[in-house]
Amino acid sequence: MKKVIKLTLYILALILQISTLCGVFIVQYLTNKKAGVMRHVYSRKYQFENSIFSQQNISMLKVGSILAIILILIFLMYVIKNKKDLFCKVQASITLIMSMAVYIVISSNYFSEKLAYHYFIMGFALVLLIQMIVLLSTAFAAKS
Repeated sequence: MKKVIKLTLYILALILQISTLCGVFIVQYLTNKKAGVMRHVYSRKYQFENSIFSQQNISMLKVGSILAIILILIFLMYVIKNKKDLFCKVQASITLIMSMAVYIVISSNYFSEKLAYHYFIMGFALVLLIQMIVLLSTAFAAKS
């Protein structure tokens, strides 16, 4: 019964991650197709650039994402060295890939030129947060 609950929660987390990323790309797609969506995203972009996503905060996010990559890489090496189960190794690898994706989204010109740039940052950061929760729950479940 415990395995069924863990599997269900993992599948729900996976669906939430996929739908978040799909939603961000759909918002970007709709900015090119629908004027109302473009107007909303443009006004939100202006608000975000003047508040939580200022240039200083973007620089801090870059540094934070680099630190997250380093910490997750150390954790991945620990998991591999201590011969944890395969699921834990896979989750650590996925978390490392997602942290690299967050850094790429924050620092690449491809995403920064998009109108929905700030939505991309929020979406990828949310997916990384969910993935970290899954990784930590997997690591602690493996210990007990």
